[in-house]
Amino acid sequence: MKFKYTKSSKERLDKFLNDKLPDTSRSQIKKLILRGQISVNNAKSSVHHWLKNGDIIIYDQKQIVHDNGFDFKLEPQIIEQTNDYLVIVKPSGLLVHPTEKAETDTLADWLKLKIPQIIKIGDDPLRPGIVHRLDKEVSGLMVIALTQECFDLLKKQFQKRKVSKEYIGLVHGQVLNNKGEINTPLERDKKTGLMKAQTTRDSGQIAQTTYEVLKKFINYTLLKIKIKTGRTHQIRAHLYSIGHSIVGDQLYQTKDLRKKKKVLNQRIFLHACYLKFKDMNGLWHKYKSPLPPDLAEFLNTIK
Repeated sequence: MKFKYTKSSKERLDKFLNDKLPDTSRSQIKKLILRGQISVNNAKSSVHHWLKNGDIIIYDQKQIVHDNGFDFKLEPQIIEQTNDYLVIVKPSGLLVHPTEKAETDTLADWLKLKIPQIIKIGDDPLRPGIVHRLDKEVSGLMVIALTQECFDLLKKQFQKRKVSKEYIGLVHGQVLNNKGEINTPLERDKKTGLMKAQTTRDSGQIAQTTYEVLKKFINYTLLKIKIKTGRTHQIRAHLYSIGHSIVGDQLYQTKDLRKKKKVLNQRIFLHACYLKFKDMNGLWHKYKSPLPPDLAEFLNTIK
């Protein structure tokens, strides 16, 4: 398919194609561009390329994936779907929503594909119905709003810390105390970009994490973890700050692990296993998710 840009003023490539391909969503168009199926003047282009008069745009349809433009390698598991909300288990490796890189194989894209009307829900078109998130590497339970009223209700519950969330995590080393609480503020390090626990000065965002030992191994400890706040990388940064990096975490590694290069070549061992919130009628709902097979199998290999 071939188009010629004839306007005197400049226009962004994705917007131009959105008008020319009315049956293709903006997200799908971005994916086509990123795949290299769209060229401008016989050259690969970017999503935000500005077209000028005389440009020739070619859409190579031979590479089309016959799944409405998406080729999700990772899909969430639906636990429950009501008229108001959807509860899923997000797999490790699935990004929740696009970043500045304009990814198009995120949970947000999957939601728009499966539930098109969700695009109108929420306060950010890039995060339709999404009221909380999990790191890309982390798996587990999430609730997605399917109506604006439910979105507002869930958002308020998260803001007031009424939603209960629990995780299962495996850390390096033996944790001495069977129970503990970490409440050091978190602040992004300007040099590394990672979250850092501020133990020596009064700055950063308030963050509270509690943990309970489920089982001790020779070189590891299995923990049940609860968070009272939802800061970026909170669990990972907090456990790292007390000298117990999460197994498989490539970002938050204690010095001894970096020296020994003792980081396993696998996903991070952190799973959101429990979720509790109120529905539109004020009734509590509880959901549980067992450890994914890959994490459960890994537990069987350690002593």
